[in-house]
Amino acid sequence: MWQAYYRRQPARLFGLLVLANREQAHASWPRAILAALWLTRGAVRFARSSGDYDRFLPDIERGYVTLGLPATVDRIEVARRELRWWVVRREIGLSAGDAAGTAIAALYAALYGVPEASVAEAARFRGMAAEVRDRGAAADTDGPTGPGRAYWPEVARLLRESYRSLAAALAPDGADR
Repeated sequence: MWQAYYRRQPARLFGLLVLANREQAHASWPRAILAALWLTRGAVRFARSSGDYDRFLPDIERGYVTLGLPATVDRIEVARRELRWWVVRREIGLSAGDAAGTAIAALYAALYGVPEASVAEAARFRGMAAEVRDRGAAADTDGPTGPGRAYWPEVARLLRESYRSLAAALAPDGADR
C-alpha cells in the first residue's frame, strides 16, 4: 500500500485497502469496499496537500466508522491518531522516524485497546520504515515515484518486523498484555 500511495496510484491503493480491510479488520466485502473508498480519498487528498490537514479527518473518520470496528474502539479517536502520524511525517520531514513511531504507538493503543508501551516496538519499526522511505526517495535520482530499488527492500524488511512485533504484542498469551 505504501508503494501505491507514494507512486500516486489511487486505484491500486484502493484495491489493496479493500483486501487489508477484509483480512485485518475482518470486514464484509461491502464494508471493506466502502471503508477503502473513504480511506483512499483521504490519503490521496492528503498526499496532494500542503496544509490545513484537518480537512481530511472526515474521510478518515468515515473509513474507520464504516469498518465496523468493535464498540470498545473509539473510531473517531483512531481516525484522529491516524491523521496525526501522517501530519507528523509531513511536518518533520526526513528525520520523522522517532516522532512517527510515537504517533503510531498512540494510534495502535487506541485501535487495539492496549498500553502504548506494549506496541512501542512495532510502532518504532514502522516509523523507521517511514524514515527510510522518505530519505531514500529524497536521494533517489528517479524521484519519489520511481522504483526505489535502493530503499524499498529495507522498508519492506522494517515493515515485516513491525507487523511481527505487533502480532506478538497483541497475541492473547503475549507477555506484553
